[in-house]
Amino acid sequence: MSGAVGLLAGRELASALRARWFWAYSVIFVLAGVGFVVLAPGDAAVYGYRSFVKALVGVVHLALLFVPLMALFPAAAAVAEERENGVLEYLLAQPVDGGEVYAGKWLGLAVSVLSSVTLGFLVVAGAALWRGVPWLLVLTLYLFVALLALVFVSLGLWLSSVSATRARATTLGISIWLVFAALGTLGLMLAFVRLGVPEWLLVGWALVNPVEAFRLGVVVAVDGDASLLGPVGVALVERLGALGIGFLAAASLAGWVAAGWWAGRWRGLKM
Repeated sequence: MSGAVGLLAGRELASALRARWFWAYSVIFVLAGVGFVVLAPGDAAVYGYRSFVKALVGVVHLALLFVPLMALFPAAAAVAEERENGVLEYLLAQPVDGGEVYAGKWLGLAVSVLSSVTLGFLVVAGAALWRGVPWLLVLTLYLFVALLALVFVSLGLWLSSVSATRARATTLGISIWLVFAALGTLGLMLAFVRLGVPEWLLVGWALVNPVEAFRLGVVVAVDGDASLLGPVGVALVERLGALGIGFLAAASLAGWVAAGWWAGRWRGLKM
């Protein structure tokens, strides 16, 4: 990493730490996550950690709704807003190229968003471990949440780099997130039943869609037979195994992070 990238990343991180969104998102994530875990049934001594499935699935759905937005909003503003107010023109007039500016912004945003997620998740993790949830399960959940956050950092920054205004970048980002969320397993099951969509397409989309990949990876970690996801989850476990699904889901999310990064990096920062 060049010195310019490090300085730009530090600038982006410092800006995030001064922003209200960083602390607001952290507090909301803490309060909601602890609420799911602490209010879960306390019969772990009899049923093991399976009694906390509802609590952990609650955290999963919180992450599905909350983490993409907390990553998209600052990422969508990072380049487009500076293009609007002339700061980007000033940055590119310095002895740095667009790729270094983009890399610095991505790194600073990634660290700031992950810091906010981690700050909230530490309290959730402490409460979960205190209630008897295995540490490996808690770590797995955190890793998937972190990957989901990075996916939308990459997508948001890419959209910001190709959009003329912050409003346009944010609108595009939210639209993409809504498409991913709407075209989930339930919607495709309906299409599969009514329109005769091939099974391989249903399975493939469940792993390619980052929202569904996140859901699959975490739910399989919590509930090895994936019964919480209905017949699609059970069929996937029978076909690929719980470990295989977890690996493919994580690989899908990592692929989206890389694809978003390279799309924005290749596009570069142009006025």
